[in-house]
Parts: sequence; C-alpha cells; structure tokens
Amino acid sequence: MKRLFIALPLTHGLLTKIGFLEERIEKKIKKKIPWIPLKNLHLTILFLGYLKEEDLVKIFEIFDDLSQNFSSLSLKIKKIDYGPPGKKRMIWLYLEKNEKLEEIKKFFEEKLDQEKINYQREERDYLPHINLVRLNFDLKEEIKEELSWHIVLNEIVLFESHLKKGGAEYEKLKSIKI
Repeated sequence: MKRLFIALPLTHGLLTKIGFLEERIEKKIKKKIPWIPLKNLHLTILFLGYLKEEDLVKIFEIFDDLSQNFSSLSLKIKKIDYGPPGKKRMIWLYLEKNEKLEEIKKFFEEKLDQEKINYQREERDYLPHINLVRLNFDLKEEIKEELSWHIVLNEIVLFESHLKKGGAEYEKLKSIKI
C-alpha cells in the first residue's frame, strides 16, 4: 500500500518568496515557528490515501490523459492566515478559487471513479491552500496578511508520502508538464 496524493509543486521563485514571508512573520510575532521545509511545500489537488500497487498503472494512464486536456495554471495567492478557517491548527497560504484548478480536480475524480479506484474522498468543499506549518502549540498572535501574488504552476505530480519521525518525505512517482 502506498500513501498517495496529487499536487502542484511550487516554483523556485515562489519558494524563495515564501521563505522571506516566513522570516517576516517570525520577526513580527517574535517567535520561532517550525515551518514545513520549503522543498516539501505544494498545492494539493487531491489526497488519495492508501492505495494498492496495482492502482498505480491506472493512475499513470490518467496522468497521460491529463496532459492533452490542460495547460499551465495562473493562480492568485490572496492571504496568509491560520487554517483551516476558524481554527488555529496550521498556517496556510490561501488561494483564490480557480475554475481551471477545479476542472483538474474533477478530471481526476471522474477518471478515478471510472477506473474504480477506491481513493479517500474529501467530504468538504475544495479550498485551495498551501500548508506552511502544523502547529503543535497555541499561537495567539495575529498573523493574517493580505497578499496579491500571481503565480503560474505548470507541473502536476503524483507523490508518495513517507511518514517519518522528523516529518513527511515526498517521492515523485509520476510527473507531467501542463
């Protein structure tokens, strides 16, 4: 069994910008925060959960179909704040809802259903975000900041997540340029 998810990796330029934002937040609140390593940041499209090895071949075929249907994504990061909404368990970069991103998510869901792949379905509405940290302590300080970052992402990856003591490690199993 493999723990899988489909995501958009972030560009080098965006990761650099996020690094500066994290430094600015720490200076503002005067606390050290255990940020997720920049190399692990991504925008999740669909968490699949634990799947069997034989499902991989079908998922790889779905990826091959995807490249013919979509092109790069132009997205907007609108703010940094606690997440999920109304909770303070994480710090997220919130993105504006994007029709093309929703179409890609729907494309994967429909293809996975057609192939009868039993993935972990999300019950709540899709809220595009980039998770920057999981908080294991209470943070009372206000961190919300409005942003207007326009980004372009042009790669979709099937990742396997290896859970370790020091945090998750991600392995690219299939990658496709869009």
